[in-house]
Amino acid sequence: KMSVLVIGDASLLARSASAASSLHFVPCTAAAAEMKLPLPAEWASSVVIDLPGAKPEIHRSVMPDVLRVMAKGAKVSISHRDKDADTKAWIDRLVFAGFVDVTESKSFDGIWQATACKPVWDAGAAVPLSLKKKKTAAPAPAKKVWTISGDDGDDLMDQDTLLNDEELKAAPKAVDDCEMAEGRKACKNCSCGRAEAEAAGDAAAAPTSACGSCYLGDGFRCAGCPYRGMPPFKPGERVTID
Repeated sequence: KMSVLVIGDASLLARSASAASSLHFVPCTAAAAEMKLPLPAEWASSVVIDLPGAKPEIHRSVMPDVLRVMAKGAKVSISHRDKDADTKAWIDRLVFAGFVDVTESKSFDGIWQATACKPVWDAGAAVPLSLKKKKTAAPAPAKKVWTISGDDGDDLMDQDTLLNDEELKAAPKAVDDCEMAEGRKACKNCSCGRAEAEAAGDAAAAPTSACGSCYLGDGFRCAGCPYRGMPPFKPGERVTID
């Protein structure tokens, strides 16, 4: 047995009286106007609202007061028979009043019904949220380890067999102390005399120009000019003739 709040007509009162130990009845005509229920807070364990007639009306002050007199977790049921009614408006009325778990259904004979519950928490209840991120230790870097498996089928190579005698003979010769190899020019700070020898050899090997116009290009060179076929160069520039 439980305490039931009934809003509707007299026929609904008769159906609900047998299941309630305490019952408070409000005519549906009274719910169409602003009202204050003469009940203490959290009195009703169940609420039944049935609005007969073609155009059911309920004042906007009714549902918040119904929520006040309901116990935490109690359920309210609303039904009407208006086929053209805006069902979304009825759902919004329950949600804005503070009800939760709102559901709706419609029977085959056109009766629309919605159910909702009063929250089990108090109005204005708050729970502190921790927004600090937990510091997690950075994972240790994985150690690089070289492993050699004896079962991989690869034989170790003998380094003495990598080069044969002919390949060793064809290996490049080592350079001397001044990093000079045969056929290369002397280094910038040459101290072995190679730079002077090259300068003397170039001076002796450089041909002299009889006409003085060899540096201008093939158009100014004679038929026997040793510079024919070479690009123009600056006067006095050292030119090597192969």
